[in-house]
Amino acid sequence: MFKVDLDYEASLFDLNYNENSKTNKKVIREFEYVFFIINKEEAALKNYKNYDEKYLSKLKSLGFFIPEFEPNCQVYLKWWGNHHDRQLEILLNSKLTSAELAKKNSWGFWEGAIVESIEEVYAHLRKFPTKKKWIIKHPYSFSGRGHFQIDSEHIDEDRLAEKITEKYLLEPVYDRLFDIGSTYIVEDGEIKSFFMVENFNSPQGGFRGGLGASNLQKFKKYIYKNYSYSLDELEANTLEIAKLYLRLGAVGNIQIDSFIYRDSEQGNLKLYSLVEVNYRKTMGLVINSLAKKFNKSEYIQWRIETSKSLKENPLDSNWIKISPEGNNFQSFFRCY
Repeated sequence: MFKVDLDYEASLFDLNYNENSKTNKKVIREFEYVFFIINKEEAALKNYKNYDEKYLSKLKSLGFFIPEFEPNCQVYLKWWGNHHDRQLEILLNSKLTSAELAKKNSWGFWEGAIVESIEEVYAHLRKFPTKKKWIIKHPYSFSGRGHFQIDSEHIDEDRLAEKITEKYLLEPVYDRLFDIGSTYIVEDGEIKSFFMVENFNSPQGGFRGGLGASNLQKFKKYIYKNYSYSLDELEANTLEIAKLYLRLGAVGNIQIDSFIYRDSEQGNLKLYSLVEVNYRKTMGLVINSLAKKFNKSEYIQWRIETSKSLKENPLDSNWIKISPEGNNFQSFFRCY
């Protein structure tokens, strides 16, 4: 019996966390269906959303497993997060940890700083007078929540003072070309498999879907064809990052966010290997599951859109909807 605990980060970092709060239940109801896409065996689910038979039949016709539903069950395993050592999970999921390791090992955060006051923000900005656009990230957020950008020449000090009440990450805004999520499937502390996907993110870091292929070589070929960039160095670096997190105590899935950006001075492409680590399941598993399910395709895309955006810019009929009715965030995939 499983629960899709998409409130996992909140359970780790929100001091006022309440498992039964309306907010947490709403988050779960929006994306609980990813369990149907990722899970590959018979199972039972403590569901927070009711699903009509037409929707479930559609997923079955696409070859996905539909669990037995037991919404009132009180005994269950939490499926999304790695629940084994709370303090270790906080350490491994914190952006403070990933930023410090990135800087120490030259994987990223070269021009970044961990700041706790406006004075520290200004002091760091003075070190890089040619950098104008900066992003400030909350160390315990996800999908871009709690992030905001500033212009070093036009800083709203009142807003900044409201935000900087604890440790935050400060670094320049890079001219990102594309984002990569590298997932290491870990069982009992050992790496069993590995895959990469391209993540579609908003400028603030909000996840909007992604692209994947049924095997790594096919995916790397796609990236090289579309961006003239080899992922070999990133593959090697993420393996070292994953091994480091295993030494720190990880026993479950390790997902590493990276990006490739264009250097503002030289114009060439550069690699930022370690943006953050998600020590839990991620939406990359949805992309990978779709890619393997429809493995005759060169690649698949999975897109997440709001109901409002779909009214303004509807997708064509080649996109197959896999989210249930009634969700604000609706998702679709397409094979290429």
